[in-house]
Amino acid sequence: MNSPELDSPKSIPESPTTLRSKERWSLTQEAFDRLLGSLSVDRDEAGARYEIIRRKLVRFFECRSVEDSEDLADETINRVARRIYEGQRVDNVTGYSYGVARLVLMEVIKERERAPIGLDEAPGVLQQKVVDETDVEPRMKCFDECLESLPPESRQLIIDYYQEERRAKIELRQQLADQLRIPVNALRIRAHRIRMSLERCITACMQAPADV
Repeated sequence: MNSPELDSPKSIPESPTTLRSKERWSLTQEAFDRLLGSLSVDRDEAGARYEIIRRKLVRFFECRSVEDSEDLADETINRVARRIYEGQRVDNVTGYSYGVARLVLMEVIKERERAPIGLDEAPGVLQQKVVDETDVEPRMKCFDECLESLPPESRQLIIDYYQEERRAKIELRQQLADQLRIPVNALRIRAHRIRMSLERCITACMQAPADV
């Protein structure tokens, strides 16, 4: 895997699965520096954390059989960097990145719906929830606002709960349950309630009339 130079931000190359956007935002050096600064005040440590997050995002897309997983991981990082550059407070960059990755995945699925697909691909595609690409930016803003509106302990729990993949996810959730001194099943119920509250908030935010 080719890692981007930490002193020179990388733009997403054009590819069949590169997401379409009316106004594609380009990652600047200043935005990239702010992203690294949100990871650590130490440049080397920030670079190491950046690479870990990127590898996790690549794995996130690979586990869902998405083509160009590395390009989509970079697209996700670009969007996170943009939000930080625009002033969004992100306390947990890894957890926040997973949330953005899920939005990116929704766009990819929507792109698949526009193109003919084989019968062997159809079940996995049709079972997943999709959104129109024109809703992505408003949805991101609603996601930010609703996440910020959660009580601090709920916000941290839901971010931590949806980190990692497969075995690492199971181990992380056990650690969270141990920290809270509750059974894993109780943790699952608590996380589900927070997620439902977050989704209701996002739905209400998306349906709210735009400011005049």
